[in-house]
Amino acid sequence: MLDLLKDWKGEILINDTAVEASNFDFKTLSDNDCIILQSNTKNAIKSVVDTLNDKTQYRVTVKKYMTEYASPGFDFMSKFNNNNPMPLRTMVGTIEKETRGMVYMKLHGQAEPVIRCMRCGRTLTNPISQKYGIGPECITKVPFIMDLDINDVDGIKQKLVDVVWEGWIIRSAITEKEEVA
Repeated sequence: MLDLLKDWKGEILINDTAVEASNFDFKTLSDNDCIILQSNTKNAIKSVVDTLNDKTQYRVTVKKYMTEYASPGFDFMSKFNNNNPMPLRTMVGTIEKETRGMVYMKLHGQAEPVIRCMRCGRTLTNPISQKYGIGPECITKVPFIMDLDINDVDGIKQKLVDVVWEGWIIRSAITEKEEVA
């Protein structure tokens, strides 16, 4: 691998910084370093750097299976996310990495008035539940808020904001994606 990098004729980006292959000591790289090889097209390099620096916040809603642990029929969570499923179906955050079929995101919960449950996706009919986005059945199943009273709107909102998750999401599992202002 290091021979390929030393002989590369195009540009090399390491952790968003362009380096010269002939002057860089590739033995100093760690497993956490991000290496991007580009042809000699300056515009391509600029677009890659712009994409990496873009920290736009998105609200994403995913299909239910992204909130479930690995099973014999669906082992994505164990292969890509250490069997750590998304805690909620709707979360807000940034895109950190992308592949053709997946997106790696850093997400957090966000309590906001909605008409669909952020955990199961069903329509919320309870006016109190609509204030923070989780229905009365789901609130008893979510570990980080199940000990709170359903009428404790401020307490539930704070707990939702404190929820964080980071991992890979299958692109086809994203049912809604919108930029958050």
